[in-house]
Amino acid sequence: MGISWGTADSRVAGTLWWCMAASSLVTPIVAAYADGRPAMSPALDRIACEIRPDGGVERVLSIPTVSEDQTATGVGDRRSATAFPDSHPAPGNASPDAAGLDTTGLDTTGLDIADLGTADLGTADLGTVGIETADLDTTAAGGTARDGAPAEPWSATSTGPALRNTLSRLIPLVAEVSGASPAALWAIVADAIGNRALDIGAHEAGARLAREVAGRLPVPRFTDIGSRTFVRRISCCLVFEVPGCEMCTSCPKRPAAQREALLSELAARG
Repeated sequence: MGISWGTADSRVAGTLWWCMAASSLVTPIVAAYADGRPAMSPALDRIACEIRPDGGVERVLSIPTVSEDQTATGVGDRRSATAFPDSHPAPGNASPDAAGLDTTGLDTTGLDIADLGTADLGTADLGTVGIETADLDTTAAGGTARDGAPAEPWSATSTGPALRNTLSRLIPLVAEVSGASPAALWAIVADAIGNRALDIGAHEAGARLAREVAGRLPVPRFTDIGSRTFVRRISCCLVFEVPGCEMCTSCPKRPAAQREALLSELAARG
């Protein structure tokens, strides 16, 4: 990821990777909340991902349990083809095109948006930032215990606590590898939830998910400027520290008056 972005700063590269990863991890969950349907399990042993050539994550996939897999395929291998449907490329052939990372308000001067991708998060590829899945406790609800015994069936009411469990395991490791602070990484997740909710016009669904996750996760905040609603960000992606890139229009590090003026211009453009 650092090579792709042209930076040797692990804090910057790791933060950018996490911005993408967090966005992709929460995207299908926020969509389910907005639609009023059961969300996928975010437990570590229930998710997989497609990885881009640059080390980013293309998207998050749900791995079925044994019973779900048997129902879908008639066989008992929980790691069957249902984890990577035929209609989508396998991880090694993931498309390099951008596909869902929020770039609203991003000043893309000198920035190739195709490099942003939608960094989905999955245990198969945590090594992209030096994390080994062997270090993770994956006995979260709805998965399979370390001794191989089936865990309790997944319940949609467990989504918030399970996501908190997953984030609580991932964030300290990403922080250790990158040098970013855990608080900053939690804030990135909150803003990702808010942006994904805004993308589908359901900001309350994002706030509800964040409240159910609770713990160290802030609830995303929103602000109306002109005819548009924006996330009132509390996190910084550090993209402005990459050579040739500018600070995001909505970056909380901008002076408030300047940020509002820039967002007003953006809203006026529709």
